[in-house]
Amino acid sequence: MTGGAPPTASTSAYPPGSGVYVPQAMGPQAASPQAVGPPQDDMTHAAARLANLQLSAGAGAGSSQTLGSPLHQQQQSFRPGYGNAAPPAAVGGMTSNSHLTAAPVAAAASMSQAQVTSQAAPMASLANRAYAQPGTSFAPGYGPPNPNMYTQPQSGRASMDSNQNQPPNGQPQFQQPQPQRLSLPPMVGPLLQFVNVELERAQWHGSVLLLTNESLLHHSVRPPPVQNMVHNNGPGSTSSAYSAGTPGQSSSPSNMHVPVVEVWDDGVHGPGTGKPKTFQARALYTEPTYKYTFWRADITLPLPQENEVDVAYQIYWGADEHAVQSHSARATYLFRMPAQASQWRMCVTSNNHFSRRVPEAARVSLRGSGPVFRDLLAKHKTNPFHVWIGTGGQFNGEGVWDDCEHVLRPFLLSGLDNLRRSHVVWTGDMAAAVERWYLLEYLRQWFGVGSSTALELEGQSCFRQAVETIPYSFTPDSEIFPGFGSYIPVLQSSPVFSGIRSIGAKYYGLFQAHTVSGLAQSEHGFMGEGFHSIKRLGPYTSLLTLDTRTERQLAGIVDRRTYDLVFGELEARVPPTTTNLIVVTSNPVVFPRTKNFETLLRGASSSGLTSIISYAVNGRQTRNDWISKDRFGESMAATKLNDFWTSGAHKSERAFVVHALQDFARRRSCRVTFASGHVNCISAGHFRSYTDSKLDPRKHPEQRGFVSDYRSMIQLTVSGLVQEPADGLTLRAYHFAGKSAPFDMHTEEKLYHTFNVDVNHLLPPNGNQKLLARRSYGILIEHDFDNDRQRPGLLSFFY
Repeated sequence: MTGGAPPTASTSAYPPGSGVYVPQAMGPQAASPQAVGPPQDDMTHAAARLANLQLSAGAGAGSSQTLGSPLHQQQQSFRPGYGNAAPPAAVGGMTSNSHLTAAPVAAAASMSQAQVTSQAAPMASLANRAYAQPGTSFAPGYGPPNPNMYTQPQSGRASMDSNQNQPPNGQPQFQQPQPQRLSLPPMVGPLLQFVNVELERAQWHGSVLLLTNESLLHHSVRPPPVQNMVHNNGPGSTSSAYSAGTPGQSSSPSNMHVPVVEVWDDGVHGPGTGKPKTFQARALYTEPTYKYTFWRADITLPLPQENEVDVAYQIYWGADEHAVQSHSARATYLFRMPAQASQWRMCVTSNNHFSRRVPEAARVSLRGSGPVFRDLLAKHKTNPFHVWIGTGGQFNGEGVWDDCEHVLRPFLLSGLDNLRRSHVVWTGDMAAAVERWYLLEYLRQWFGVGSSTALELEGQSCFRQAVETIPYSFTPDSEIFPGFGSYIPVLQSSPVFSGIRSIGAKYYGLFQAHTVSGLAQSEHGFMGEGFHSIKRLGPYTSLLTLDTRTERQLAGIVDRRTYDLVFGELEARVPPTTTNLIVVTSNPVVFPRTKNFETLLRGASSSGLTSIISYAVNGRQTRNDWISKDRFGESMAATKLNDFWTSGAHKSERAFVVHALQDFARRRSCRVTFASGHVNCISAGHFRSYTDSKLDPRKHPEQRGFVSDYRSMIQLTVSGLVQEPADGLTLRAYHFAGKSAPFDMHTEEKLYHTFNVDVNHLLPPNGNQKLLARRSYGILIEHDFDNDRQRPGLLSFFY
């Protein structure tokens, strides 16, 4: 999509020279049929419901300390204009191998009743690093800022306490199943996150997350620990401090090998052919049952001025003798770093896993979890993405109720009304079991650890390749559990909901944001109680990510104090050169209104007609969330609709957000684009000024600046990358509610007629050209100039 034009859904190739092409098909047509065998293990045995949630206390982990080898710094030389960056070239002989550095070892799970928390000591702030050497030149948009542009406002930041609602002791104990054995890997990762671009120094910031457990290594491949020597090698290296207990009180244990990330970023050298830059990891947290330690290595690299480069990196972990021997014995990973003059390429995804509610027959008809994911990786191989924007659903927490039912039984008893549920106490056993579940379910969904079906394995393999080679920026949606925040207040405020929310948010922070409570706001740039962030993708595009799940209540998606903080920081962190602001939310802001549909469902439910309606629409009796009730006796339709920005419950909040962004676009003369997912269908729409409005800015060219209509905002909505597309009843309901409607007296709200044909080149089902129920992803590409070639930063979007 160019400027205010509707997005293209064509199946033709991209314009010549772009190097990227549109997926030839989405959903089942995205790839040729593939033989799919029967599940290797039923979901009911998913590592014995992830094994393990019920195991008795075991020996605690020993004290931990950062260890490793001296760090090295690659000396930088500069050529006129920037640095002595060699022309980009593929690094020869590099392969992307398994994410495990040693064979898995069967390990019996053990549980500690006391939660062991290990938090990292604060890192040195970026603001304390020296600027580039005198005489260094920068591409347009980079370099030290003009102090007169804007000033940084002072604002407080709320803390994100992941250990709230700790229960009293003495609660009833329940009989636990027999311990099961899991095959756990000694190292998991890496996970590559995009953090930010520092324009003043022309630097790229990212982080790599690793999970290690030395006790799972066989003694024959586990060298004895030696004291880690941390050398100050300058800005190319970072050191680590492991913190136990209170942040800021770091200890220096001597029995833990510290992972080190070795990076080759000149585009010419690679493992074994040049001296790498080394970045030592720091321990964030140690999980109390399986003793996995979460390590974060902060990566800072200079942006080349003209030509983007392939960056190679390896993980050096001294505990694994096989990986220590030579560079050739370790896996090598590649990602593409943009240049200062590059146009950024981004992919946008949603819902990367099947819901447990999707039957096996539907999974088989969709050819499993891999076809669309493979297509995304093929595009990445052809013309690598610089950032992967995840709009939610990278992890699905729906199984927490089933797999932890044994310990959550007092809350889930049938016949118990929700008022009584709200008085059930959150116990230590509940907290321990839920924490074990989130860890093991992340390992299963992301890395295939434990029991996975044949239909899931391909998607998990694709996901691992993607998180290793595409720097990601994720936002949460179903990461706590689907529908969290949209239940009635008596459930939302209950101790059990609050306890699960606390642990789910903690593991989202660890796996997807590489942070922990106490560091998320102070060091890692997140805002408010959740994971709101502002990132710069070069000088012309900025990314505002709104966490619409962690703080959600039925009365409000984001706390009003958080809005004040976010919009204050938006003024401070978005550079004056920005021409595009991409706002990432899990749910689309421009989408069919649900008010009429809510009224229809309430009437059908009260008259007992929901089954008849489902049969009339689908032509058969099928499972459908719109006519079902959940385990708490609440309508699944009501909970689903309450999730939407367009729900009647969020009407005023939605208006506030849009008006605030319109005001920002007017003052900064920039475009605003929404990128969302969650709804499992593809759509596109817009806000824009009514042409007959006296306040239409297009009638006053002397006032309009760069953007002809500051009220014009494009909504881009992708369906699930893996999840089953919306069914016929859901799509018809959206279409029924998707009529054009005024947003306010000056702003029009409308969905585009985007899909003239389906991906099979036939007419779309039911003639619905606004919504398409196919699995998909999106691609966003920056361009040099706008239509008048007056200012850089135009965006194009492709499905």
